[in-house]
Amino acid sequence: MNVIVYDLELVKRFRKGQLSEIVEIGACKIDLNSKKIVDQFQVYISPKSGYVSKSTRKFIKMKKEDLDKAIPFKNGMQQFTQWVGDNYYLCSWGKDDKSHIINQCIRNKIKLDWFKNYNDIQKQIGKIITTDNNSQLGLKNALSIAEIAPIGKAHRGIDDAINTAHLLIKFIDQIKLDKNIVTKKEIFQQSKKIKQTIQLNKALKVNDNKKSASALVTSDRHSEGL
Repeated sequence: MNVIVYDLELVKRFRKGQLSEIVEIGACKIDLNSKKIVDQFQVYISPKSGYVSKSTRKFIKMKKEDLDKAIPFKNGMQQFTQWVGDNYYLCSWGKDDKSHIINQCIRNKIKLDWFKNYNDIQKQIGKIITTDNNSQLGLKNALSIAEIAPIGKAHRGIDDAINTAHLLIKFIDQIKLDKNIVTKKEIFQQSKKIKQTIQLNKALKVNDNKKSASALVTSDRHSEGL
């Protein structure tokens, strides 16, 4: 059985009501018998608008050539799920990457039967290497405490996945990996969240249009000397 350690990078959001979008999926495949990384995966995802802001590209270390080879989310997920295989656990550093991938799969009408046996290893490793069980330990600090030299650049999906995999391998004998599936409740909650975000976005757009119309009327009155 394999462990798939994955990391997502997202488009930076600049306002409320903006849906999150994944722009990179990085992952490592660990063989549980040898306790070694046996394969890696990386794909860049093109947002629906086709545009990735300069601040996002800078934050996730995305180059122009990376943007040029980015593919639609559905295509990226097809590649990822094929690479994942059949018999596996899914792991990430923190639960956010679970929420984001479920959320975007729902929006793109992608089945979630492949998303199984998920485990958030941030909490478990945090309990092993620190005495503060309530804090969310950052990946950089976890690597430092565990005396693991980080590779690559932070906030680059594939590099964060590799570093997370190194942490998992070091503490694998102390970590409990559960088998599970995405529940109907989780799908309902994410669907509700999507609906609320879309409604907020529409409301904000209406408000922006009203402000623009009001500003235009004011400008016309000034130009007419009223």
